[in-house]
Amino acid sequence: MNTPIQTRLRILSLEDSATDEELILRELKSGGVDFVSQRVETGEDFEREIVAFHPDLILADYKLPNFNGARALALARERCPDTPVIVISGAVGEETAVELLKNGATDFVLKDRLGRLVPAVQRALREVAERDARRKAEADLRSLNEQLERRVVERTRELWEKNSIMEEDLDMARELQVAFLPHQFPTLPRGAEPSASAVKFCSIFHPTSSVSGDFYNVVRVSDNAVGVFICDVMGHGVRAALVTAMMRTLEEQLSELAGDPGALLTEMNRSLRGILRQLGTTLFTTACYVIVDVASGQLRFSNAAHPSPLLVHAGAGGVESITPPRGAGPALGLFEESKYLTHECSLAAGDLILAFTDGLFEVENGMAEPFSIDRLCEAIRSRASLPLPQLMQDVFSEVEHFAQGQEFSDDVCLIGMEIAHLQTSAA
Repeated sequence: MNTPIQTRLRILSLEDSATDEELILRELKSGGVDFVSQRVETGEDFEREIVAFHPDLILADYKLPNFNGARALALARERCPDTPVIVISGAVGEETAVELLKNGATDFVLKDRLGRLVPAVQRALREVAERDARRKAEADLRSLNEQLERRVVERTRELWEKNSIMEEDLDMARELQVAFLPHQFPTLPRGAEPSASAVKFCSIFHPTSSVSGDFYNVVRVSDNAVGVFICDVMGHGVRAALVTAMMRTLEEQLSELAGDPGALLTEMNRSLRGILRQLGTTLFTTACYVIVDVASGQLRFSNAAHPSPLLVHAGAGGVESITPPRGAGPALGLFEESKYLTHECSLAAGDLILAFTDGLFEVENGMAEPFSIDRLCEAIRSRASLPLPQLMQDVFSEVEHFAQGQEFSDDVCLIGMEIAHLQTSAA
């Protein structure tokens, strides 16, 4: 069954027989084609009506006394190339039909088989509709591309302006972040000159972008003890830097726990987890807190999945990892009920303690080979007799040389403590 065509067509019919014309129109009407038609019999009339009538479809008889379908087809292709042309003939050879189709005829129908006319018209109209849809899509795409190009130019200008503002903001954020880091270290006993302090400090801070996810702080715990807090937030850039600011704030808020590393990390984890839960995102930070007590000669520490600090025995040249007996606890911010323990080990005058983030030993060379913690320990061991500032700078330079000029993929924070001497009583 033929599907009725709802669109009213303007059909230009090139036909010299009124009877054949009536049969053709009757076939179209019975097939549900809604149309208006204009019949012409000569080439001159055909050429005129192509312009005047604006046909949606041309039905051209192949044989006329002074004109034919082939010439009509050529003229139609020249004057209205988008209009489908169906050639109708009483009898014609197969080669002629093929030639007509090759020259642009949409279809070919014999007069004794007019039952095929309506399907031919439907196919022609579908082809026109698909062609028009493609052209419209192409035109829309061109228009969209032009709009996008204009928008890209405009957006590029806007982004340049915003980037300039962001760069200024990041520069200020970097200055603020650096300002948060300690620039003067506490001395033991209180009020002692740095050169006479029982514990001396040195640090290297090397962010990979404008702002860093690494943070450290040095606090006075008592007249005989100082604490070093170091952390490394997951990720890089602004988000990580914001979390470091949160860590600094939490450390200050929990200062009453500064004398107990395990308790401090436990409360920091609980507070951080509560904040991150409200954000609905997964963030965590490794952290380590170390307290040096020069009166007792003890080192107290707790670790939340952070690289273990190294204890360097300067005289013997030995390097050992400061690691909890049962391993470090989980990173802060992952599990609300995590409890971190405080551990102890002994110190001697002349010992060095180095705390750092994993960016220091995960640096890769051109062959994607990491520097490694073992190579770091050996680099420190071979320089154990050097003054602390020189040892740290030489080790960092070796890491840079290993990277073969490549940018570090992660922030680097390295802080060293030298136990210059121990005290037998509180100062």
